Amino acid sequence: MTEEQKQELLDAIRKQNIQIGKTDPLFAVITALEFVTQRYLKEVDILMLKQSANYETTTVRYLDKAKELAEVKISKAVEDVYIKMDEYKTTAIEEMKKEKPTPQVPSIYWYLLSVSVVSALGFGYLFSMLIFT
Repeated sequence: MTEEQKQELLDAIRKQNIQIGKTDPLFAVITALEFVTQRYLKEVDILMLKQSANYETTTVRYLDKAKELAEVKISKAVEDVYIKMDEYKTTAIEEMKKEKPTPQVPSIYWYLLSVSVVSALGFGYLFSMLIFT
């Protein structure tokens, strides 16, 4: 306790109409209480620092665990996507490999083609008969 603080304390006590001097045993008690209080506050500060360090360690540990969990979930999701893409690719290739039926030419087309050829031959024959006769 500084001299100034002691004087303030004495003034406060004197305002209560209590007369004490600087050599009074009351100052010994106050000094002892101040010493005990300072020691207690140092212990509290040490405990607060330890608690703060534990809190930071716990926070870092939780953040690391959260990061690991996120990485596992993301890698699992990516793996699932690759598996689904492979399945889709396999299905698409199988569908492409399936033999698609070749389109059949309808019989009406064969009929029209044969009528056209026969008509052309017939007209050609008639035309050649007209020319050479």
